[in-house]
Parts: sequence; structure tokens; C-alpha cells
Amino acid sequence: MRRTNFKKSVLATSIAVVLTSSSPSLAIAAEETNADDNIEIIEVTGIRASSKASINQKRFATSQVDGITAEDIGKLPDVTIADSLQRITGVQITRSAGEGGTIAIRGLPQVGTTMNGEVFLSATTIDTSGANFGDLPAQLFSGLEVFKSAEASRSAKGISGSVDLKTRRPFDMDTGWTFNAAAEASQGSISEETDPNFNGLVSFNNDKFGVLFSAAKQQATLATDYNGYFDTSEDGGIGAANNSHTWGAGPNSGDIRHVVPQGFAAFNKQEERDRDAFQLSVQADLGEGFTLTADAFYSKQERFNNRSGFSQNNRWQSFNDYAFPSDGFTDDTPFTDDDGNEWRGVNAFDMKSYRMQSFTQVNINEEESQNYNLQLDYDNGGALTGGVRMTRAKAEASMRHAYGEGDILSIDQGTLVTGPGGLAPASYCNNGEEIVGDQGGCFAQYSQGIQDQFMLNYDARGEHPHFSGFNQMVNGGKGMRSVGDYMSDLDSYHVGAFSSEGNTDDVGEINTFSTAWNYAFDDMSFITSVDFGVRYEERKVDHDQFTYTSEFGGGCDIAQWKAVDQFYGDECVGVDGAGEMVDGEWTPYTLLAPTRLDEHTSVSYQTDFGNVTGIPGVWVIDPENFRDPRQFQKDVFGNVQRVENAGRTYDVNLNEFSYFLQANFEEGIFSGNFGVKVVETEQYVKQNLVGPSLPHSGLNPDIGDVVTERDYTDVLPSINVAAAVTDDVILRAAYAKNMMPLNLGALGGGKSVGKVFNEECGCLRVVEGSLAGSPDLDPWRSTNYSVSAEWYNGDASMMFISAFNIDIESFVGSGTVMIDEPDDDGVKRGPWPFSTPVQAEGGSIKGLELGARVAFDDFIDVPVLSNFGLDANYTYSDSTQDSDLAKDVYGSDLPFPGMSEDTYNFVLWYEQEDFSTRLAWNSVSPRLITTGGAGVGGQTLYQDTYSQLDFSATYNLNEMFSFYVYGSNILEEYQQTYLENSSQKAFQNVYEARWTLGARMTF
Repeated sequence: MRRTNFKKSVLATSIAVVLTSSSPSLAIAAEETNADDNIEIIEVTGIRASSKASINQKRFATSQVDGITAEDIGKLPDVTIADSLQRITGVQITRSAGEGGTIAIRGLPQVGTTMNGEVFLSATTIDTSGANFGDLPAQLFSGLEVFKSAEASRSAKGISGSVDLKTRRPFDMDTGWTFNAAAEASQGSISEETDPNFNGLVSFNNDKFGVLFSAAKQQATLATDYNGYFDTSEDGGIGAANNSHTWGAGPNSGDIRHVVPQGFAAFNKQEERDRDAFQLSVQADLGEGFTLTADAFYSKQERFNNRSGFSQNNRWQSFNDYAFPSDGFTDDTPFTDDDGNEWRGVNAFDMKSYRMQSFTQVNINEEESQNYNLQLDYDNGGALTGGVRMTRAKAEASMRHAYGEGDILSIDQGTLVTGPGGLAPASYCNNGEEIVGDQGGCFAQYSQGIQDQFMLNYDARGEHPHFSGFNQMVNGGKGMRSVGDYMSDLDSYHVGAFSSEGNTDDVGEINTFSTAWNYAFDDMSFITSVDFGVRYEERKVDHDQFTYTSEFGGGCDIAQWKAVDQFYGDECVGVDGAGEMVDGEWTPYTLLAPTRLDEHTSVSYQTDFGNVTGIPGVWVIDPENFRDPRQFQKDVFGNVQRVENAGRTYDVNLNEFSYFLQANFEEGIFSGNFGVKVVETEQYVKQNLVGPSLPHSGLNPDIGDVVTERDYTDVLPSINVAAAVTDDVILRAAYAKNMMPLNLGALGGGKSVGKVFNEECGCLRVVEGSLAGSPDLDPWRSTNYSVSAEWYNGDASMMFISAFNIDIESFVGSGTVMIDEPDDDGVKRGPWPFSTPVQAEGGSIKGLELGARVAFDDFIDVPVLSNFGLDANYTYSDSTQDSDLAKDVYGSDLPFPGMSEDTYNFVLWYEQEDFSTRLAWNSVSPRLITTGGAGVGGQTLYQDTYSQLDFSATYNLNEMFSFYVYGSNILEEYQQTYLENSSQKAFQNVYEARWTLGARMTF
């Protein structure tokens, strides 16, 4: 075994080469003048070489850094960027549709992201400040770096760290032409769809001029099965859950309070994604030390996200008389709330027959981003090096939503459902109904559904939930039959509601200009060089949220919810077609008269609910009907309008001017840097003032604008020190003050009011609300400390340990304020809880990182065994929020949202000349998702421990052709969530296994 000593005096020639390695033929050289036998060549063409390059990234970095280098062109170690990042110590990811999306470093999602060292804009993060790689194909990147300590000279922001994504450039490639192409087919175990993917690269480099073009075209059908609390948000949540004493004690509430969800559901989610992306890079050596680089990165994706299935819920009629413990409470420790009420957990419920329904929901996302970079670098071999750089980025994202319900119960007889039971025009009175109106109107029969009261059961005590009670015999429009038989009969269904709400249009723009320079000293023993520069960044975001409404009654009424429980308002009294006289009194029609489920849509019978058992099946609207939500609304209701939701619409501009000075030093075994960066921020926020809610909607109209302008300055010092105590051992220490802007919605969001129908007033009553933003909130600020020890004990092996402490000085937490918002009839019956972001001060994250990378041939020379290697790491993070609001129900400090205390990674790989394979296991302990409001007793929603095993294998036929297979989540693990205690289960996301088979050609 040969080892090469990498001496500090060669860093100027070796670090840059190491950190930009990516091509299979690109040599990474560490050399000392007149010492040719110290030259080491590292070709990045396999797992071992990729691991070795990543180790060198860490070893020669000027701060605390971890990195991943692609094993070959178009081949990061995992299918997605986020999945690769989760292998790095201290990095956690969250999943959506089973794929990795947002990330957190050392427990915090406030992570800055750059591309080739400068900020870029993704269409999935237009108005947020975190990192999400959902629209970026991994095949276009040569590697990435995770910075866990700050340097004044870097442009990236972040509280706990930052990520720099690296694309290829032509001067990184071999001289001459390089071609690479790959074709793949992927399939999921739930969707069972086969999806094609293609990517390729072509590059020319003659050392004076180079051009590189790479592109990827991907299609994917990602499927997830959901079950538990009824919530149709992207990844599930507490939803509208309340408790057994909401609106007072019910007849069976008892003395002990427990959570009562708004309903229970089981459905399948699928996301069809079509993504195109390309990167173009041109470089020219202009002579005299000048190099010009121009980059363009473009990404566009369309996502058709649909879900359909079964829901049993309370139709907003009751919580205290809807669902009851069917077999007592859980064994977890009870708690007592501030009012002295005892709370217990429940996993098995008996549910009254308020509403049984099918539903279909669609979200259509179109996302497009463009990032351009132009830089002129200068290095003529003298003391002064540097350059100027301009970037321009623009991104647009739109989301269109559609929703349709199929109610199964007949709503005019027998059942607990009291609505609509409203008046219908004479044209619907042809089933023997009693004529009550002077124009022939009646209280029409909506379907041949169930007319008896009955109870269903939901039991989540097993691994997966079980529904029961569908074999009960009930009376209905077709006589005595079982509940299941009525569910299988399409005649039992009527449309409960159509809507298209929460639609969004986002436009974002980031422009930067920067100039940064380094001056190296020859005659100073301690300060070796200084970095200095200035930078200007302009960021603009326009966020619009709106609903498609339709006019009824010749324009006398307008509705977001075209539903059976919505009636023409007072403005329509006497309007032809809006109602008629009943017993001498004007009575309005329901907005949505009796409508068969298949009257405006195609339907199908769904029996697949994943691992949930007991549900016989339901008729659902085919999601394809909602491909164009606006046109669907227009076709069904004859007209459609776009109405802004003023409380969720805003404009935010952030302008930053920063300048920095950093000194780099080396003395004996010590090296590092210290410096300061000053960031002057100007903030412009335009919010809408909102008026009273419009009828038949959750919309608050815009009644004016309020503009808030403010500025603030952050002085951010940083120190990084490394001590090479031996040739193989490096000790590091770092200190920095960090700042990160808030998600822009926390600055610009307005007021929204949540209402439900209440029989006592015959109106929509306020139950909750939100104040989504405040322009006076300060950004995240922290003081970070970290120390580490690194032992490079082999050619491609190392071990390390790190300890860190992050003192959070200011951040945004979740709070609740009480507001007496009037109900729809104008009466104030509150106050009611409104959630709102609040300024919080004080908090900390302390932790430990342990890791090792081992190539067995560094230590043994045994056939077969020498071909193995492993990567293993563990992160411990302990966080607390120093706020009276951030307490759990037992009075203990809550961690920061998204935080898992324990994160484990283990990767075992094998590689020989023609074949390589890799098993990668990741596991995270429970993480906090969100805190609950007063309705659930302040209980907190957590994701339980989640583990996933991934697999890959590659066979190299020759130097040009290779074949590979990827397997993601091959054990088909699922995400279990719980409310406060692990035995009180909330919902599950059951992710599919995905397999990819591909072939690659490089020459």
C-alpha cells in the first residue's frame, strides 16, 4: 500500500483541481514542485474513486466541509440530489411522493443553496429560503458540497450550513470531444407504470475554447397510499381535528377529553411528473490570465398530482357527538391542559353516519426556472487573482386545484346529516317527492343512498388501519341491503361539492453582481493572502393565490364551494331561478341541485386502498376529468371567474448589499482564515388588507394595500482554524455569526378565516383562522461553534468526529392569538384561535457527528474482501426553543420543527474491475412536523422513526458501455405519524419501492 503525503505548500495547485473533479478522465493531482514521485492520480470512475475524491474535498477544504462526487458522468450515487445528500453526516431530508425534497443540516431547514458558488433560483423554492431539489435532475450535476462552517468570502447564507451544487464545465473535461448518453426505465411497486428517462452530455475542449451541453428528460409516475386522519394536503397533517368537547360536551363525551378528527380516510396518491432540463456552458481563455465563463441552466417540469379514495367524516356538523373510543384509551401517559381537563389518546373509534363519501382531488403544477451566469476570472500567475460575476435568475410556478366529492348517504331522510335538505327546482322533483313550493319545488331526493343511521369502526391499533361495519343491513332507496352493497351501486352517489381553490401563481427573480479578489503575500510569515469583495443581490417575489368562482342566479350570488349545503344568499331574494315561495315565505334553492356522480364526469369503482383493510370499494370521479380545472368549472356551471384571496397574496422585495474582508493564514501546523462580512438589507413588503369573507367561500376580498419598508444590517464575523497535528490527523475549530432571510410568506401573508356550517345559526361560523405573515419579523440569526477531528488513515479511508453548538438568537415560531371574528350572519361568537408566526428569541441546537469511510484494500490484501468498502455515520442533535409557547403538553421544551434527534447512515459497497454494487441504509428518529392548536389540546404531530434501504449495481461491459440498476426503498417502508405519544397514531404515507434499469455510453 502506497501513501502520498499532501503538503500544505501544494494547496494552491491541488485544492482547485480536487474540488472541480468530475470527468472520468480528469486527473486530480497533488504535486510539489521538483517532487514528481509525490504526484497522485485519482480518476473518478467508480465508487472507490468517488469516495476518495469526496474525502479529498473534506481534507483540503478551508472550512468544515463534506462532499459527494459523481461516480461518472450523469451518475450521482442516488436517484435524486436529496437522496445523495442524506448520506452526508448531519443532513436530514423530508419526502414527498416518496422522493427526497427539502433538506435540513444539523436539524434546521434554513439552508442556503448555491450553484457553482453563487445563489440560484429553483421553481420549487420561489418564496422560500430553504433548499428543495425537487425540480433538478441529479444527472446534470458533477457533485455537491455541504458547508457546515461559514467563511466571510462565500456568498451562501444559511443558519446551520449551505449546499453548493456543481455542474460540469468544458475546461473540466478531457481535451477534444466527450460524449455521454444514458437511457433508463423506471417502475414503482404501487403505480406499476414504466417510465422512460434519458440524459446525455456532449463537450468540446481545446484548452483555449470549450463548450458543454448536457440535458435530461424524465418521466415518472410516483405513487403513495395514505390512510388515517382525513387531510388532503400534500403529505398529510392534523387537518381540522378537534376534540370530544368541541362546541361543548356531547351526550357521550364523558369527563376525559380525546382528539376527534374531522374524519378518517384511505386513498391513493399518484403524481405524474414530466421534467426537461439542460445546461449549457461556454469557456474561453482570453489570454493574459483572463478566462470568460458563461452558463445557462434551464429546468421545466409539469406535475399532475391526484388522489382519490374513501372518507368517513362529520360533515362539519359535530365533533362532540361524532366519534367515540370503541375500546378505551391508549396506554400512554395522560396529560392535563391549562384548564385542568384530562386528555387521553385513542386509536380505535366508533363513528356515527354523518357523512360517507368518495372524493377526488387534483393539483396541477407547472414549474419553470432559468439561471444565467457570466463571469470573468483573472489569474496571470501574480499575487492578485479574482474576477467579476453577474447572475440572473427567473422562475415561475403555478398550481391549479380541483376537488369533487361523491356523497353516498341520502340526505333527506333518516340519517344524521341535516344538509342540504334544501329546496330544489321542479325539474328535480320527479321521484315522488312532496311538492312544497309555489313553482313546483320540493326537498328533492339526492340519490338512492342509505337512509338509516348506523355506526362504522376505524381501528388503527394494528400495523395498518382496519375499517368495519359495512356488512350492516340498512334501508335505502333500493330497499334493505348492506352498507357495502349500497357503496357498490353508482345510483347511491350524488355530487357533494365541486371546487377549485387555493390556486397559485408565483413569479420570482434574483439578480446579482459581485466582484471578489485574492491578494497573496510572499513576504509575510503568518498572513498568506487576503480575500475581499462586494456583492449586490436583488430578489423579487410576486405571490398570488386565487379561487375559481362561478355566478349563480343571474349574477346575484357567487360561490367558491359549489356544494349541496350552500344556499342562495339574501341578495337573491325574488330573483328568478334562485328560489320560490314555500308556505308564503321566500325559500332559496341549494346552489348544487341533485347531481349524479357521473352526470358531468367519468367515474370508476375503486377497491385498492393500499394496506388498509375492510373497505369494500367506492365510486370515484376519474382524476382525468380535472386536467383543466378552469375549463371544467366553466363547462359545468356556465361561467368562471378568478377571485384573489387577498389574505394569501403578497409582493416582497429584498435587496442586499454586502462586502467582506478575509485573511488567510498559515503558521506551523496551523492554517485557516478569519474575516467579516457585512450585509445591508432593504426590505419591501406589500400586503393586502382583507374585508369580511365572501359567502360560499373562504375568500377575503382585497380592500386596500399596506406597504412596509424597513432595513437592517448584519455584521457576520467568522473564524476557521485547522491544525495538522500529524500528516494524517487534522483538528478543526470554527466560529461564525450567521443570518438567513425568512420564508417570504412569513413576511407578506395576510389573514384567512376558517369557517364551518353550524345548524344553530344556519350559517357558516368561525372556528379558527390564520395571520400568515408580518413584515416586522426579523430574519433567522445565530452564533455557531464547532470543532472536529479528522483521521485520514488510508488512501480512500478516513474517520472523523465533530461537535457543534448553534445558539439561535432570533427565529420565527408558531403562536396563537384570539380574535373575535364575526360569523357569516354578522354575529361575533368568539374569540377564536388564529395561528400566526411570532418573533421568537432564544434557542439552541447541540450535537455530535461521527463518521467513517473505509476502503478495505487500504488495510487488507485479501481476494474479494479487498473489494469491499463502507461508509457509516451518525448524527445526534438536541434542540430546544427558549419560549413559553414552545412547550409540549407535559411542559417540556419542544425541538425545532423538522428536527430528528438521531440520524444513521450505513453504506456497504463492493467494486471490482467490471462490476460494482452498493447497499445504502438511512434511518431517522422521530421528528416534529407541526404543533397542534387548542382544538387538539396543544398536542404535537410527529413523524415516527423512518428507515429506508436503497440498492444499486453497475456492470461495465467495456470502457464505453455500462449497465446499471437502482432500487429505492426496496423494503417498501412507510411513514407513520403520531400525535404527542407514539401509540396515538395519526396517519400513514406508504411509499412504493422504485426500480430503475439503465444503460450508459461514454466515449
